[in-house]
Amino acid sequence: MRAAAARPPLLDPCHGRIDRLSERTSAELWRVERLHDDLWPGITRAALRTCQMFLRRPGRYLMLVPAECSCPGCEIADDVAIARDALETVLHRLSPRARVELGRVVGRLDAELWRRTLPDPNAWRNPWRAHGRWWHQRLYERQ
Repeated sequence: MRAAAARPPLLDPCHGRIDRLSERTSAELWRVERLHDDLWPGITRAALRTCQMFLRRPGRYLMLVPAECSCPGCEIADDVAIARDALETVLHRLSPRARVELGRVVGRLDAELWRRTLPDPNAWRNPWRAHGRWWHQRLYERQ
């Protein structure tokens, strides 16, 4: 006779609740990150951290920095626009309740990102930036 499978924990014991999010939303994020092939465990936490660290930089205006390495982990850690893409993907996969909760956190980051970065008047010349979301159309340090 086979033993019954143990129920998985609601939260990853190594990560737990994400700052400013309820335990319920953190648990849903944990599940969503593991269900979809284009996400990986901890992507939401990494993307939020990238955005927060970028916005902690000194100066009135900030310029985005492109990732030097194209692997997903490095891109999210280095390029705030890629991190914001990841948050957008996660937001679309959440239940309405969790989407609203994470959306509040992301909304505050977006407002600060919009305020502290400048639009790139030449973004339309680069196909991957021209049709992307507004955060891809901000000025980068180097192209």
